Amino acid sequence: MNRTGCIVTICAALAASTAAGAQNSTKEPAYHPKNEVTVTGRVASVKTFPDWMGKDGVNLTLVGADSTTVASHVDVATAAFLNMFDFPLAVGDDVKLLGCWSQSTDGTPVFLVHELVKKKVTLNVRDPGGIPLW
Repeated sequence: MNRTGCIVTICAALAASTAAGAQNSTKEPAYHPKNEVTVTGRVASVKTFPDWMGKDGVNLTLVGADSTTVASHVDVATAAFLNMFDFPLAVGDDVKLLGCWSQSTDGTPVFLVHELVKKKVTLNVRDPGGIPLW
C-alpha cells in the first residue's frame, strides 16, 4: 500500500470511530415499565424542540393544584405523532400521565410518558415495554 492509501485508510478509520462515539452520546433515556407511576396536574408550559432522535419532541412542565411544580421536564412524544391523532396539548390543560422517571441525555430528571389522558380521551405513546410508538 502506498503512503497516500495508508493515510486515507487511517483517516477513514478515525472518522468512523468518531461517528460511532457521537451516536452513543445521544442515547435515549431509559424507560423502566416496572417503575411506572401516575402523575396528574395542569400543563404550565408546552415546548417543542429536537429530542434525542432529532425529531420535534413535545415537552411539558406540569404543576399541581397548589401551583407547585410536579414535573419540570415531561417528555411526551413527537409533535407529528400527537398531530396524527389530533391530540393537541396547551397551557391550562388538566392531564393524567402514566410513565416513569428517568435521566435525560444531559443528566437531569425527565418523566417519560407512556399514556396520557386529557378530558376523557386516552392516548398511548409507548408500548407496554416502554418503546415509543412514534
